[in-house]
Amino acid sequence: MRKLLLGEADLTEWAGDPLTCRYQLLVRTTPPPVCCESYGISVEIVQTGEREEVWDLTVRPDRIQELAEQLIGGGVTPCSLRDIVEDWL
Repeated sequence: MRKLLLGEADLTEWAGDPLTCRYQLLVRTTPPPVCCESYGISVEIVQTGEREEVWDLTVRPDRIQELAEQLIGGGVTPCSLRDIVEDWL
C-alpha cells in the first residue's frame, strides 16, 4: 500500500478559520491472478487530523486522476467524501 500526495485546498475563506484539506492517492497492488493496482482517495484536514479514506475505487489511473482533480477543485472535506464518491461511481 502506498500513499501519494495529490494536492491541497485552502478552505480558510470558506470556513472562516484556518482550514486546509490534503488529498492523497491510495495505491494497493491486488494479488494474483489479477495483478494490477487499485486506486482510492484520502482526504485529511491538516489542522485537526480528521481523515476519510475510500479504497479500491478504480484500476484506471486516468479515472482516479479525474476524480482527484474534481475533489481538490471542489474543496471536498472528509465528512462529504463518501457522498461525493458514491455520486461519482
